Parts: sequence; C-alpha cells; structure tokens
Amino acid sequence: MLWTVAIPNVVVVLIVLSVTLAALLLTSSPLAWLPTIVAESLMVFNLAPVSAGGIELSVMPLLPAGLLAFVVGHRVRQAIKHKVSINDLLVLLACVVAVPLVLTIIAWLMLWDAGKVYDVSPPNFFAVLPRMLLLHLVALAGGMGPRLWKALAKRFGFPRMLVDAAVTALRYLGALSAVAALVFVIVGIVGWSRQGQLMDSYPAIDGVGTFLLYCLSLLYLPNAIVGTSGVLAGSEFQFGPESSVSLFSIHMVPLPPLPIVGVVPGAVSSWAIGLLALPICAAIVVVWRARRHVSFAFAAAATVFVALFTLIASYFVTGTLGTYGATGLNIWSTTGLVALWFAAIAFAFACAFAIGAWHASRSASASAAAAADEAEEAAGEAALTDGDTTGVDAGADAGAEAAASAAPDDVVNADVVDAEIEESDASDTGDAGKAEGADDAEETEDIKESTVGEAGAPSSETEEAAGEPVEEAAEEPADEQPNQAQGDVDVSKEGAEAVEEDLEVVEGEIVEEFPQKGSKD
Repeated sequence: MLWTVAIPNVVVVLIVLSVTLAALLLTSSPLAWLPTIVAESLMVFNLAPVSAGGIELSVMPLLPAGLLAFVVGHRVRQAIKHKVSINDLLVLLACVVAVPLVLTIIAWLMLWDAGKVYDVSPPNFFAVLPRMLLLHLVALAGGMGPRLWKALAKRFGFPRMLVDAAVTALRYLGALSAVAALVFVIVGIVGWSRQGQLMDSYPAIDGVGTFLLYCLSLLYLPNAIVGTSGVLAGSEFQFGPESSVSLFSIHMVPLPPLPIVGVVPGAVSSWAIGLLALPICAAIVVVWRARRHVSFAFAAAATVFVALFTLIASYFVTGTLGTYGATGLNIWSTTGLVALWFAAIAFAFACAFAIGAWHASRSASASAAAAADEAEEAAGEAALTDGDTTGVDAGADAGAEAAASAAPDDVVNADVVDAEIEESDASDTGDAGKAEGADDAEETEDIKESTVGEAGAPSSETEEAAGEPVEEAAEEPADEQPNQAQGDVDVSKEGAEAVEEDLEVVEGEIVEEFPQKGSKD
C-alpha cells in the first residue's frame, strides 16, 4: 500500500528534478536554484500557494494537480481491484495522507531555508495543509470506485442509494463542465482578436515568453472550465474586488498577459442570459438517465452531493492572484446556484414519478375491485347452476327407484292371476284332479318365488353397480387430494428453500472482503 501511493509522488519529484536541472543547464543558471525550484514545483502539484518577491500566488493551475490525482487514483484502483479488507483500506488511507504530507513538509523546509538566501518565503503551512490533503483524499475516493463504496455502505448499514446519488451528482457536474468547455471554445474562437490585442499591450514579451505564456494558459484550462460552469449557473468570476464576469454584466480591469484571459469579452450580450438554460438541460438529461433511482430521498441526497462537489471545485480555483487580490468564483453563490438548478429538476422528476405511481396504484386497485366483483358474480351463477343440476339428478334417481320397485310387484300379480285360473280349472275337473292341482299349485308357487327372486336380483345388482362408481369416485379424490396437497407443500418448501438460499447468497456476498471488478464503472 505504501508503494501504491509513494510511486506517483516520487515520479513527480523525479520529473520536476530532471526538467529543472535541464532548464538550469540550458540557461547557464546557478545550480543553487535547484532546491528552490523543486520545492516550489511540489507546492504547485499539491495546489499549495507559493510566494516570491513579496507576491503571493494561490490560484494554482489545476492541470498538474489533476494529473497527479488521476495517477494516484489509478494506482489505488489497481491495488484494490481484486480483494481488499477494512484493514487494507485503513492502511491505504494512512499512506495517501502521510506520503504527500511528508513531501510537503520537506518542500516547506527547503523554501524556508532558501528564504535566507533568495527572495522567496514559505507559504502559510495551515493554508497549504487543507488543499494538499483534500486533493489526495479526492484522488483516493475516486480510485475506490462506486462498487467498493456500495460494499462499504452495505457493510456499515448505509443505504446504497447514497452511492448512486453521488454518481449522479458527478455525472451532472461532468455534463455541466462539458457544456462549459464548449461555450468557452466558441467564445474564444469568436473573440480570437482580443487575445492579440491583449498580447500587444505587453510589447516587451518576446517569442519565447509568448510561447511560455501559451503553455501556462493550457495549465489553467481546467480552471477556466470550472469558472465558466459557475458563470453559466448564474454566479460570477472575479479578478480582484473591482472586476467581475457574469451573464448579466462584465466589469473589467487590465488583465494579466495570459492568452486564456483574452477569451473574456469586453461586454455581455443581451441574449447571454439565455445560457442559464444550459445547466437545466444538463440536469434534465442526467436525471432522466437515473430515473429508476429517482425519489424524494434520492433527489435530496444527490443535491447535497452536487453542492459538496461544487464547493470543492470552487475552492480549488479560488485564491489570491498577486496584486489583483482575491480571484476566482464566489464560492457560496456558485455552490447554491449549481445545486439549485439540479434540485429543481430532480424534485420535479420525483414529483412526477410519485404522481404516476399514485395514479397507477389507484388504477390497479380499481381493476382488482372489478375483478373481485366479477369473481363473486361468477361464483353465484355457478352455485345456482349446481343447485339446478342437483334437483334434476335427485328426480331421476327417484324415478329409477320407483320403476325398480314396481317391476317385481307386477310379476307377482301376474303369477297370482294365473294361479287362480288354474285353481278354478282344477276344481271343475273333479276329485281326480285335486292331487294334480295341488302339485301344479306347488309348482306355481315355486315359479312365483323364483320369478320374484330373479326380478329382485337385477335391481340389487343395478343398485350395487350404480353405487360402486359413486363410492369409488368419492374415494379416489379423497385419496388424491392429500397427495396433491402434499405436493403443493413440497413445492412451497422447495421454493422457500430456494429463496432462503438466494437471500443467503445476497447477504453473504460481502462480509469482510470487497472484491473490485475491473469492469468500467
């Protein structure tokens, strides 16, 4: 972890040392200047103010410091890409703070020692410390990435929505910076002649000096983009207490001989106020892209992050510019206006989505109530249909039983009639046929009994045949229903176990280690 942070700072020191040494040798300057120039360069890379000849300069160019922060953040990302623990993060934080702090103290002591010989002086250490620490902490936070921040939020019980809100705030500021860069380039192209007029006002500057001034202007290009962003939001950029630039008015004084300053127009146009729509458009695009996260809590959190990041950026581009005095954005007005435009759009989207969700819930409730009414009507009709069917079946069963009971009686009556006829015939034949008549009567009674038995058997068999399927049909569902219920219980248990396994996976995703994938965030 120590080398992760130390290598970028050591590389910066070596680059500054080599470039300074080459410049001193090419210009035949004394090598005694080397420690002083190296110390001043380290202050510039850490956004610390410098002082020479009684003139203090604290509006440092953002490009060198931004490159250092980018390299440190990239090294941090590589160090925690695969696996990291809480202890590793604490060690990394200590290294990020300690390494630049040690180098800054060494540079401050070098300037203090050089002040005894040359017309230089070390800056106020308590003015150096916050800028340097804030720069490297920003590099650490950016290098950790949103995935690790979400893992930390889960570990310590904070909502992950805060990370999404911070990412949305950064996207909004990035979109606003892109729009500001485009406006700055267009204004610079349109007013290119102003740069020539500015350089002509300093005739003592030769070609080499002009080249160095253009190089210095490139170093201040991020400062110009941040300043233009604040102006587009409605704030103002000052060059001392008597000069200011805004969309409403411009009050200028003789500016320093920097080509980048020549971009500023001498007067504001009447249509410039329409540029206030650009931050609104940027907020609309960014919030719409994050619409699946948008809520009132999300809008409030994102607004707070927008204000925080704007405050940091405004602080980095504000300071003292020699004899001009306080130079840069008005920190508090810039922070408030940039956050205000974003908050208006974010809360408008949150209100719209809340109204849409409320309307959708009402429609869903009405649909559910209508479906319930239809289900009740269908259930009532089904109950009436079942009652009619049951009555018809009962009537049919009663008719069948009556027919079955009537059939044996008819057979018996027919046998009785035949028997009476035979008896009357037998009585007419005389005494000789009495014995035969008695035998015939006995046979007739046997036939009658057998007939009654045969007539009754089919009805009982029919009842058994009719009863068996009903009983089997009644028994089979009774046997199948427990099995089906058991199957439903098993399926429910399996589903519950699957859900519990999924929850365990989600809960056990990050315990003590926070894997950082190499995918683009």
